[in-house]
Amino acid sequence: MHLSCAPTLGLQAAIARRATVWTHRCTPQPPHPRLGRHVHARRPTHAVHADPQGTLQPLESTPLIQLDSPSPEESHQLDLPGVYAVYDGSDTLQFVGISRKVGISLNSHAESLPDVVRAARVLPLPDASREELTEAWKAWLQQSVDATGKIPPGNAPGPAQAAWHSRRARRPRPELRLTPGKGLQDLTVSLEELVQNVVQSHKVVAFVKGTRTSPQCGFSYKVLTLLNEAKVDYEVVDVLDEHHNPGLRETIKAFSQWPTIPQVYINGEFVGGADILEQLSGSGELVELVNPTS
Repeated sequence: MHLSCAPTLGLQAAIARRATVWTHRCTPQPPHPRLGRHVHARRPTHAVHADPQGTLQPLESTPLIQLDSPSPEESHQLDLPGVYAVYDGSDTLQFVGISRKVGISLNSHAESLPDVVRAARVLPLPDASREELTEAWKAWLQQSVDATGKIPPGNAPGPAQAAWHSRRARRPRPELRLTPGKGLQDLTVSLEELVQNVVQSHKVVAFVKGTRTSPQCGFSYKVLTLLNEAKVDYEVVDVLDEHHNPGLRETIKAFSQWPTIPQVYINGEFVGGADILEQLSGSGELVELVNPTS
């Protein structure tokens, strides 16, 4: 769930006067949408009490997560509901939001604004109600205003805000599963044959650690980001899903004769991992490989 708030005249005046920040109303949306209209606020009436007990972890003391290389603990945080603050490559705050699954929201932002979304501070609130999430969001947004004297670009009205809410987040495509989950003993063909069938049946396949929305290593995150930035239509296979893909982590290494994961296949051929894909993306060859012009 994303929330943004257009500042009221009262809030702008309060910033200028260094006085009390006034209440402003925000309309909560369904899970993970793009906000399609500006939110209008009431005239200032009374002070905001977003964190009356003073127990919320402050924005600036929350660790900064580099989104291209999250640790396992940080990846777990991205799977939870909470408040998040997005930073660009120079660690400048761009947007404060809330979500029922922070990782999906960040991936959606990164897809829309790949040059802006580089890092994030995340405050997981797994048991919070919608109202409690909103209050925590208000507190973090207010802390950013207090620290900088201005509203983050993605939360302020205008073109920048429209870019953060330009479209609704699509429901992510599910990962491919090599087996129905009944165990290898029920298979009539080998796992290697199933891998061969997958890479031959789909134009682009990424074998990664984790899912499309929650990669579990920095290299897997990088591969998915590069494919998203190139606007490539691709499938994902989670090598850590031992229920549906038992033994795949070692099988895919033997199949490609490549010792590391992630691995990307294009048009049935093994291309490489994160470093090779980054080189192909930088040279423009990635798009050419996926959609050859001749």
